[in-house]
Amino acid sequence: MKPIGLLLTLLISIMASSCKDNGQLHSDGLPKLEHLMATNYNNFIEASWNKKNVDTLQSVSAENYIHNQNGIRVADNQNEMKAFMNIYFMGFPDAYMTVDAIVIKGQQLFTHWTLTGTNTGIFSETPATGKKIKLSGHATVSFNNKGKIIQEDVYYNELELLQQLGYTLNPPVLK
Repeated sequence: MKPIGLLLTLLISIMASSCKDNGQLHSDGLPKLEHLMATNYNNFIEASWNKKNVDTLQSVSAENYIHNQNGIRVADNQNEMKAFMNIYFMGFPDAYMTVDAIVIKGQQLFTHWTLTGTNTGIFSETPATGKKIKLSGHATVSFNNKGKIIQEDVYYNELELLQQLGYTLNPPVLK
C-alpha cells in the first residue's frame, strides 16, 4: 500500500474509533455513557427497588424523572416516584425484581423484568390477599447525557396481576 493510502486508512480508522462515544470506552468494552446507563439502571433495580431505598433515586435519575405505567403517567419527578414505589413496598414488602434481559441502543435501555412478592399489606387502597405474585414486564428507559434516568415507560399485564391476587372479572350486565 502506498504511504498516502496507509495514512488515509489510519486516519479513517482513528476517526471511526473516536466517533464511538468520543473514543471513551470503559474497561468492560462499552462506551462510557452506555456503561454508566447500565450501572445506574442496575442500581435503580437493586438499591431502589430490591433494597427499598428510594433515596437512591437521587443518584440514578434526573430530578424531573418521568414514570409511565401502561401508558399512564404516574410520576413527574423523583418525589412522586418515591411515593409510587412505596405503594408497592407497602403491598408487597418482600417484592423482588430481577432483570431478565437488557439491550442498550443510543441513550435508551430496553429491558425485560420479573417481579415476585407476596401481598401482605395494603396495595393501592385494597386489602392484603396473602397471595404470591410473579409478574413479567418490559420497560423502555431513557437517559440524559450524564447517564441519569429521565423517563421510564413500563408495560405489564395488569389483569394478570389482579388475577394472581385473587380478583376475577365478571361479565357485564346486559339489559
